[in-house]
Amino acid sequence: MDAGNTNVLSRLRDIHAATEPGWWPPAPGWWLLSLLLAVLLAFALRYGYQRWRVVRRRGRWLAALEQIGQEIDPAIDPHEYLARMNKLFRVIALRAFPGTACVRLQGMEWVHFLQSLMPQDAAAASLSALASGPYEAHPRCDVNSLRQLAQTWVRKYG
Repeated sequence: MDAGNTNVLSRLRDIHAATEPGWWPPAPGWWLLSLLLAVLLAFALRYGYQRWRVVRRRGRWLAALEQIGQEIDPAIDPHEYLARMNKLFRVIALRAFPGTACVRLQGMEWVHFLQSLMPQDAAAASLSALASGPYEAHPRCDVNSLRQLAQTWVRKYG
């Protein structure tokens, strides 16, 4: 053998294991997974934020309903009580059903609209007080039932 070849052969090493791959940069699959997780997180945050806004809005409507009950005694001023309750129903309806005919509904048409969106066991007499009460000298309505219906309305559409 030649002296030059011996020198080259002496520099050869035996079979050895490869070095561990580094953690950076990650493989393409990890990039895809992180992108998918980022998109899912964005959707979850958006849904959570929207849900939080709905819960806050409903809480404000329920607080407004409580305020009506505290400020107005239906036995003393039933016209004002019915007017404020009707306004609460209408504002929520306008927010929940924009662009529908509920804007122009009056009287029993308005009551039928409300009844169609309430549970089947809703007290129709309480809601009809919203239509006929302002025109009666001494309107009568079941205040507790109307309040329960308003709470249902807020929780469902508020």
